[in-house]
Amino acid sequence: MRQPKINPLAVTMGIRDFKPCQYWIRETRFIDRLEIRNYMHDEAHQIARDYFLANPQYSHFLFLCEDMFFTPDHIRLLIKDVEEGDYPVISGWSNVDWTHQEGNISFRDMKNLVVRGREVYQHPKITDLVLGKHGFPIVKVWFMGTTLAMIKREVVEKLSFGAYTNIDEGHTQKMFGVRRRFGIMQDFQLCLECARLGIPIYVDLRVFCAHMVQPIGTFTAKGKPRTVTLYSKSGTTRKIREDEPYSR
Repeated sequence: MRQPKINPLAVTMGIRDFKPCQYWIRETRFIDRLEIRNYMHDEAHQIARDYFLANPQYSHFLFLCEDMFFTPDHIRLLIKDVEEGDYPVISGWSNVDWTHQEGNISFRDMKNLVVRGREVYQHPKITDLVLGKHGFPIVKVWFMGTTLAMIKREVVEKLSFGAYTNIDEGHTQKMFGVRRRFGIMQDFQLCLECARLGIPIYVDLRVFCAHMVQPIGTFTAKGKPRTVTLYSKSGTTRKIREDEPYSR
């Protein structure tokens, strides 16, 4: 049975500017897109969640990660999935990085684990995923890295969009040029909260993206204007918010 019309809000949150990724993000013109530029990741997540919840015309929150290479057809397929299956959370997937031949998903239940390193996730091998050894095309997972993740409104209402852990000011300064406490692993926290709430998560293995990994210290948030802009599918652009750059 087909579900009511899907109207997702695509959200990009970023400091970096990967040219191929930005090209396809800007070519995603058939849905509204909220661009949150030059805010630290934890702050950007809360801005995104607040805007989405304040605008009930949107049925789903869609992550358009700044460092994922995808095409609009990937999004169209996920929308079709939701129309046909009414999944509460469904996502694409990618490589973890360019060193380890692993997908950025996990079947391991990590509710009661302390997660600090990549090894804890027990990410499946990319070859196993593309050969269908875990099922195909749609599989149920415990963790997904929010690669084009589409989340139903009633689920967003229950999630904090908060961080799993924090890094200290000194490390943040090395990473982003900004000295402040910084929350990380929002994707893991999202999946953890879904698990605790009994909300299933699915991944469409046909939606494979390339994760562009940029070395820490090669980009900065310091001194850049912070803006939130809505790009409407009707072709209009509206500035939602603007803040002074981070000064330290």
